[in-house]
Amino acid sequence: MNWLTPMAGLYLALAVIPPLIILYFLKLRRRPQAISTTLMWKRAIEDLRANAPFQKLRKSLLLLLQLLALALLAVSIMQPQIHAGEQKGGKTVIMVDNSASMTATDTAADSSADQTRLDAAKRRAREKIESLYGGGLFASSSAETMVVVFSDRAEIFSRFSDSKQQLLGAIDRIQPTHGQTRIAEALKLARAYTTNVNPDQIDRPIADPATIELYSDGRITDLTDQVLRGEQLNYHWVGATDADNVGITAISVERPYDRPNAVEVFVALANYNTEPVTCDIQLSVDDLARGIEATTIDAAQINPVTSELAPGLANVIFTPFEQPRGAVIEVANLREDDLRADNIAQVVVTPPSRLRVGIVVADPSRSLILRALEGMPVIERLEHMSPQRFEELAAQGDVEDYDVMVLDNYKPTAVPPGRYITFGPTPPVEGFNEFGEGEQQVILAAKDDHPVLRYVTHDNLFIFKFKLIQAGPEVQVLMEGSRAPAMLAISRGAMQVIHCPFDPLESNWPLQRSFVTFLLNAVDYLGHSGQALTTQGLAPGEAITARLPANATDIKLLTPDAQEAQPLTPIDPTQFAWGPINLSGLYVLSWKTPDSEQRQSRAFAVNLLSQSEGRIDVNTSVAIGPDRVAGRQSDETTYTPLWPWAIGLCLGLLMVEWWVYHRKAYI
Repeated sequence: MNWLTPMAGLYLALAVIPPLIILYFLKLRRRPQAISTTLMWKRAIEDLRANAPFQKLRKSLLLLLQLLALALLAVSIMQPQIHAGEQKGGKTVIMVDNSASMTATDTAADSSADQTRLDAAKRRAREKIESLYGGGLFASSSAETMVVVFSDRAEIFSRFSDSKQQLLGAIDRIQPTHGQTRIAEALKLARAYTTNVNPDQIDRPIADPATIELYSDGRITDLTDQVLRGEQLNYHWVGATDADNVGITAISVERPYDRPNAVEVFVALANYNTEPVTCDIQLSVDDLARGIEATTIDAAQINPVTSELAPGLANVIFTPFEQPRGAVIEVANLREDDLRADNIAQVVVTPPSRLRVGIVVADPSRSLILRALEGMPVIERLEHMSPQRFEELAAQGDVEDYDVMVLDNYKPTAVPPGRYITFGPTPPVEGFNEFGEGEQQVILAAKDDHPVLRYVTHDNLFIFKFKLIQAGPEVQVLMEGSRAPAMLAISRGAMQVIHCPFDPLESNWPLQRSFVTFLLNAVDYLGHSGQALTTQGLAPGEAITARLPANATDIKLLTPDAQEAQPLTPIDPTQFAWGPINLSGLYVLSWKTPDSEQRQSRAFAVNLLSQSEGRIDVNTSVAIGPDRVAGRQSDETTYTPLWPWAIGLCLGLLMVEWWVYHRKAYI
């Protein structure tokens, strides 16, 4: 039995029951008496004015009925309830999961289709608080309660309190996120407020262990790594066991090497349903639809040994299309399901950049490499220079002004920071250890997965003369000849070198198509090193960082869930940071500078892309360490109220008392 407001009922009983008894003490005590004359009425009227107080009470059915009615009224004010379940003593910690999977709209118990699992969890958490605290002026004192919200990070929304309004306000402030589901930090925060901080009694509870009321769908990635330390865990699962979801798990955008102004989009999909599904995937560029591809995804399979669910996978490739400008490319799964957060993925594509390439050659008229580079579309400006000019640039530190520098049969005195393709003489780079010259070798093996060797065939490559080089520990051998390495690569900080230890004219390589392919790959790879085709993709929980101009003003950020941009005032615009990011979508950062009348902007794409959050079928029980806790599905009330019955009995007794009173008065 639980009494929500016992003091209120007790005060009411003290206020009304003693006065009722006192009234019966003061009540006139008349007996029926036969009289011979009406003169006796004068004496009776005088008795109305005075009577002896505090006479001995006689048996009275009316008094008994009235006392019972008032007692029942006082009991109803106390709000008695029968506890439906066992709960340990001590404090209560309400933990609410607001991760991405809790935005699923499969809560059939809710009337609105837009109601999410988080909405249902908040409603049930409010009911729990209502059952713990009755409220009112004379409310009974209860153990304190804390509200903790968690996804990829945990946050205390209310410290331990016995204020019902404060706790309900904390529940109302909970907002959805698209973060991962991790509970370790939430448990640490809760234990920080329920554990003794005495160094001699570390990890000993302050009083009774807390009771944790967990509201989640049970898809908590790190729950099995946790253990209970005396706490009691009550798991309230929210959602459906047969939830429907097909999500986008990866997106990639590339430019074909032979079409630098075009882009090619790759999408990976995962089906978490036990039946195959067919989806229409729409590609949009700056909110304009460019195409739709239909794909069928196999059903998810359950491993009979581990009972783990492996989703069905499928890939969609969109035909390359011309995109010479920067743009926001969006891929959307048009199939309706229970989780919208992973139905859309976006990337911000940067405009194609053309390269500035320099080639050092003593005699440009006999350089096949120069002729091959002249027709490459990725090169905006090709400059050939003499060895003396290169040495001047190296001395002035201007080599880095070129995206790529090609050394055609030239050995410099030093190799300053930059990106190089070298042929013939061994450049003075630590790790390229030359020990002689060799003749006649063929290629035995090559790292075909390296970007510079993509689509490069080497089966018929024969080299007549070459330098013998022993590769150092930091050097990567890209082509291995029958006698010595035929291509080496090194990346050391700001210096990157791809070296071929032979003159192409001393081989049959210029007669093959793969020679031009290699040059194109190498120039594109080194020239765009450090330059991404798409801006860095972000995930929920991370922060947006940008290097804005130092004189940037009126900085604003438009978030996916906002109608207007939010004004920001960073201390240093060159080190702008905002976060953590809660929701996936497109974030647009804009600013003004004194030298431009138009606002400048930069977009950031934030995508969920998570298989763990994409699986949204509910866990009806959870394992925490060695313990397994069965969940509660329905929204049954923890307490059964008895005060309505007390009110009903009170009304019934009042009706009986009214009948008894009138029977005595008129019979």
